[in-house]
Amino acid sequence: MSKLTLSYRFDASFFDMSLTRDDFGYLSVHVETDRISAKGGFWVQWQDVKEFGEALGLFPIGENQPVVAQWGFDMQEGDDLKLRLEVVPADKRGNLFLKFEVADDDEPEDRARGRFLMNYPDVDAFRREIARLMKNEVEEAVLNGR
Repeated sequence: MSKLTLSYRFDASFFDMSLTRDDFGYLSVHVETDRISAKGGFWVQWQDVKEFGEALGLFPIGENQPVVAQWGFDMQEGDDLKLRLEVVPADKRGNLFLKFEVADDDEPEDRARGRFLMNYPDVDAFRREIARLMKNEVEEAVLNGR
């Protein structure tokens, strides 16, 4: 069984209106497959995570229109890329791949890349969990795959 787990730590100003608003919080990513396990994270705007979740509602997800979210420094290439999640078709039967790249927090040249198989019901459940995560109703959103 493979899975991707997202958690998000909002800036304190998200809950305290007396503070100057800061839309950035820390997105933590943990991915596990039968061959790979990786943890990482990056400071991202909560709106970006919400939009990624909403984009997962697209049906069908096409080869020319994958659902992609990535975060990092500058051009987000090479060691500047910290996190990348991409949902693409896996076959003609409606299965999907989650492709991921997760860089180590302290050593960005240490990174894990991989993919795992899932289906549209898996993605839809994940989409709903991301919506709840971004409303601060749950502590994590989990995408289960194979």
